[in-house]
Amino acid sequence: MKKAVLFFILSFLFCCGICSVAAQIEPSPTPAAENPEKSEPDNEKNPKYEAQFHFSSETLTRNLGTWRTASLYVQRKFDNRQIVWANYRVSDRRGTRDQEFVGGIYKPFSKKWAVTAEAMYSPTRQYVGKFSVMGELEKGLKKGFVGHFGMRFTQYTTVKATTGYGLVEKYWGSNRGAYTLYVTKLSNAGTAPTHRFQYNRYYGERVNTLGFAVSVGREHENLGPALGILRSKTWSLSFSAKHWMTKNFGLSVDGTLHRQGDLYYRRGLTFGIRYRF
Repeated sequence: MKKAVLFFILSFLFCCGICSVAAQIEPSPTPAAENPEKSEPDNEKNPKYEAQFHFSSETLTRNLGTWRTASLYVQRKFDNRQIVWANYRVSDRRGTRDQEFVGGIYKPFSKKWAVTAEAMYSPTRQYVGKFSVMGELEKGLKKGFVGHFGMRFTQYTTVKATTGYGLVEKYWGSNRGAYTLYVTKLSNAGTAPTHRFQYNRYYGERVNTLGFAVSVGREHENLGPALGILRSKTWSLSFSAKHWMTKNFGLSVDGTLHRQGDLYYRRGLTFGIRYRF
């Protein structure tokens, strides 16, 4: 217990010191996309359900205020490694609130092939899209490599965005390295490519993890009804940590430093509580 408390104190200090983590400039990965536990068969000793609560706070430079997000996520694992999930998010950007309802499924067809599908709907759609749909194909390769290819379509109030991405990840020992290329095209503008490099280190019997990521490229950022969606050069640094205190109760912490062209810097922390049953 003392080691776990010390772990989170050090993680918090590290995040505050370098201001880096999980807020990403590219579309967020699905829960199945970077979950090593998905390959573990479900049984009586492994809980089938998991609930998570996350709260994030991000501060913008140039007196552009603070962004806050709270989310409640639940998932169900099946004996055939299938995962289904639902997520409800509420975000606040300088007093303007958005709600999002998300649902998804990860479906393996064999030891090497799997598909992921996800859909989102927002009744408020001030900063987020009105709705989005995503599909991804996963293929297990030789020597610990896994390939992913996916597409996400998002309908905003005035424009449409289509994102295609390819991800190659490599597992060796207790390590994971990954590279992702995202290319986003707006219906009224050009394309915006983004590169992301990631490393994770797994430890302990409960699949605890430490990781960091670096992203660089161009991004379309929705700045609200007044300014609309702008494209600018971006880069971000991120750090994440997940630690299971017991078999069923875990904590997570993420931090990020993100530059949105010449508009602003964004830095923030995300804290999460996880419970499996």
